[in-house]
Amino acid sequence: MKALACVGMGKTELGILEGFRSAGLEIDEICVSDFTVDKWKEDEYLFVFTAVFSPEISAVCQNALIPYLSYIMELPDEAVYHPSVKNPCNFIFCFDRDVCEGLQQVIPGRCFHLPLGADSSWFSESAIEKNMDVSFVGSLCEGNEAYDKADGFSEYARGYLDALIKTQVRIYGYNLLETALNKDIVKEIKRNVPCELLQGGEAVGLERSIIARHILGNKVTELERHQLLHTVSRNFEIHLYTADEVSGLPDLHFHKPVTSWEERAKIYRTSRINLHFTHRSVTSGIPQEIFEIMAAGGFVLTNFQPEIPENFVIGEHLETFVNEKELLDKIAYYLEHEEERVQIAKAGQQAVKEYHSYLSRAVTMFNTVFSDDN
Repeated sequence: MKALACVGMGKTELGILEGFRSAGLEIDEICVSDFTVDKWKEDEYLFVFTAVFSPEISAVCQNALIPYLSYIMELPDEAVYHPSVKNPCNFIFCFDRDVCEGLQQVIPGRCFHLPLGADSSWFSESAIEKNMDVSFVGSLCEGNEAYDKADGFSEYARGYLDALIKTQVRIYGYNLLETALNKDIVKEIKRNVPCELLQGGEAVGLERSIIARHILGNKVTELERHQLLHTVSRNFEIHLYTADEVSGLPDLHFHKPVTSWEERAKIYRTSRINLHFTHRSVTSGIPQEIFEIMAAGGFVLTNFQPEIPENFVIGEHLETFVNEKELLDKIAYYLEHEEERVQIAKAGQQAVKEYHSYLSRAVTMFNTVFSDDN
C-alpha cells in the first residue's frame, strides 16, 4: 500500500513518516507546492498526509474525493479555524484534547485525539557528562506589539484584560481565558487589536477561542516565561537558548538558538534539569519538546498539563510544578539528589521508547481512518 506525504510543513514530520514506513506502508514524499490531483492519480495512493492541517491541500483532496490525513502537532495553529476543516475528506488528528473536542463539534467523526511521540532516531543510550545545572531551549514569545500598543481600549477593558492575564500567569492546569471573555470585551478586542482570523465571517462563534489562544495566550506565555526565567536566574545558574531578543534577564547565560536535533539533544543530555514552559494555547496536551527531552535521556521539569498524568507518572518519568515556589523547590531538590534525578530521566526515556513511538501513532491513525466505522 502506498500513500503520499506532502512535506515541508512540520518540524516533526520525518518521525511520523518513518512510523508509517515501519508499519509497512510505502510513503512517497512531495513538496507541498507540487501537490496536484494528477500526482495523486499517478500511483493511486491510499491517502494524502501532512504533519499539519493545510486548508489548500484539503480543498484539492475534497474536490477529488481523496482521503486527507493530517496531524496537528503544534499550537497555536490558525488553520483549525479555516472553513475547510469541515470538508468530509478530512481525518484530523490533534495532540491537544481541548482543541480536538472543539473541532469535533464542527466535524463529528472526523477529528481524533492523538498525543505526540518520539522518533526512534532521537534515542541515545551513551553516557554524557552534565555540565549545565538548568537550561531552557525555546522562544520567549515576544512580538505582541499589536496588543501592547492598542490605545483604543476603554479604561475598564484594559484593566479587566490586564488583571485576567496576570491571573492566568499564576494558574497552571486550568485555562480561564476563554470563559472569562464576555461579549463587550470581545468587541473591544476585535475593534482594537488587528487579527486576520477575526475579520472573516467564518469566525462567528469562534471569536473567544481565537482571542484566548492567539492574542491573550501569546501575551500570557510571554509574561510567564520572562517571569519564571528571571526568578530562576536569580537563584540558579541557567542557560537560555533562543532566537529572541533578551531584555530584563541579566542573570542568565544567553546562547544562540539551536537549529538541529543533534544540537538540541546535546543540550538536553548535558543539562541536569531541562525546563519546559508550555505555550498557553496548549490547554491540555503534552507538547513535542517534552517527548524530545525525554527521548534524548534528559530530565524534564515542566508546568503541569492535564494530559501528563494520563501518559506518564509524575515523579517517576518526569517532574511538574504548579506555581513558582514549587518550581524553585524542585530545581533545588533535584540538583541535590542526583541519583533520583538520573533514575527519573532513564525511566522517562524508557517510557517514551515503549509507549510513545511514532510507529504506534502511525498505526493508530491508519487503523482509525480505515476501520469499518469510517
